[in-house]
Amino acid sequence: MGRVKLLTILLFFISTGSHASQIETQIQHFIKNEEYPRLQSIYPDARISIELQNQVALNYLPDCSPEQITIENQRPEATRRTTYAISCEEPFWKSYVPVEQHIFIQGIKAITPISRGERITKSNTDIGEIDLSTLRGHLYTDTNPPYGLIASRNIRINSFITDQLTDKPNLVKKGSSVLITAKSGGIIVKMNGTALEDGVQGQQIRVENTSSGRIVYGKVVSDSEVLVNY
Repeated sequence: MGRVKLLTILLFFISTGSHASQIETQIQHFIKNEEYPRLQSIYPDARISIELQNQVALNYLPDCSPEQITIENQRPEATRRTTYAISCEEPFWKSYVPVEQHIFIQGIKAITPISRGERITKSNTDIGEIDLSTLRGHLYTDTNPPYGLIASRNIRINSFITDQLTDKPNLVKKGSSVLITAKSGGIIVKMNGTALEDGVQGQQIRVENTSSGRIVYGKVVSDSEVLVNY
């Protein structure tokens, strides 16, 4: 009697394990044929890793034939943690499996400490790989480098550089001589002026017309020119 009971228990676990393995195989098929291609289309040059969490829970799911099973990513926008909804049509049941993703992308990082206000160049940076979910801000890459920008705060060695760590450098400095270009319709007038404040490209700053003493606001277009529209 004891042997029969033991055999029954063994057959139960073998059957349960086989069923769990079947569902896991279908999930892996979903990952390979659905999730990897989808993420790769969003992050073409990324190295992507997807791992199921709490796989033991699959052992307790009721039987379901493969053609009756549907798998859906509950958070397709996620870059780190998401959940797969697994459902069976007949008999109907639904369960959820936690999933962890790692999306590694190439970006520009500091190879030396960069002080606040220091210019970011090729000589103090290099390319490295980082998990997208750990980033804050927009990452600079080799196709969109931060060269020429300045550090908005101290940047530690091996820190990846994002738009939250950079500022545009001042093109115009307070007290410098500038050319004021005034436009009104098809008429263009140029006059000499003095910048009354620092300004980065595209910024509106106060400038003084040297001859008239009049103060106007103009947009910085270069290190020596400010544009005024009337």
